[in-house]
Amino acid sequence: MRGAFVGFMVACAGGISPGALAQSVPALDWSGFYVGGQLGLTHGRSGVKTEEGGPGSYLNATDIRQLDRAGDNDLSQWRPSAGLLGGYGRQFGKVLVGIEASATALHLDDDETVSEIYESLPGTRFRLRQSVSADWMGAVRMRLGWAEDKWLGYVTGGFALTRLKFDTLFTDDAFSARAQRSDSKTVNGWSIGLGTEYAMSKNWSLRGEYLYTRFDKVSSSFGLTSTNGSDTLKHSADLDTHSLMLGLSYRFKDF
Repeated sequence: MRGAFVGFMVACAGGISPGALAQSVPALDWSGFYVGGQLGLTHGRSGVKTEEGGPGSYLNATDIRQLDRAGDNDLSQWRPSAGLLGGYGRQFGKVLVGIEASATALHLDDDETVSEIYESLPGTRFRLRQSVSADWMGAVRMRLGWAEDKWLGYVTGGFALTRLKFDTLFTDDAFSARAQRSDSKTVNGWSIGLGTEYAMSKNWSLRGEYLYTRFDKVSSSFGLTSTNGSDTLKHSADLDTHSLMLGLSYRFKDF
């Protein structure tokens, strides 16, 4: 009986080709917890607006139209960015479902200064300075990916958060008018993007990602004072970002 069993096993082994053995090795499994870091560039664009908030006694109808045009601007810039990330994924066949949290340093800080001669009072001039800054961004996003051995492609989307600071200064040399306001507010937003990862080993992987994020608006009103009356101004700013990041991740589960 034992001899027959051994003979059967030898016969089976002899019928298995090297190609069949290679195919029996499982593909990489992207499941597990991971942490990482990333570096890249972020483009920030802010739509900023300063306008007369009326009613007031200082600016006339011509001044209001001129200020509304001068105070409607777009601020944009590219800045280096860096961040940390961590998350968890679970692979089902070739489909990966996961969640990821990240914290990114933005270094966004841009300003615009407009100086114009009053149309209603030639020879006098007003100046308007607007600046927007954001130092960081936090996000929690879902990931949906497709795994092909050492490669993983994915789309991502979720909730984002930043602290947006908006400063406005208005002055003129007609009647020494001055209005200044500084607002700093933590605002919500949403992110959507896509990326890819390549497994260099059973734990380490390289990743590249594009991410678009849109944040809520910051707005407020403030007073203008002068030697010839007063008025009310209002200002607002929003922020959206485009980020291109390269990173390195360490996965705590063996493939």
